[in-house]
Amino acid sequence: MSTTPSTTIVTNLKTLTPPTANTISDSAAYGLDVNGMQAEALTKAYELKTCLTLLVAHTDSADPNLATMNNILASLT
Repeated sequence: MSTTPSTTIVTNLKTLTPPTANTISDSAAYGLDVNGMQAEALTKAYELKTCLTLLVAHTDSADPNLATMNNILASLT
């Protein structure tokens, strides 16, 4: 299974265009709010960045998780 780097995910979220009328109509038939879901996905990416920033600020330099969190944080910038 292939993976997508988080930088690609965040970049793609930032560049999403509004869905077409057909997409909105089709998704509404299933009770989905496509515009709201797109906005929420980007909001969650920004929330992740905020949480990681706080974690990194309070993580001991000897903690092996620090490098990983910094790498993830850098990919969200």
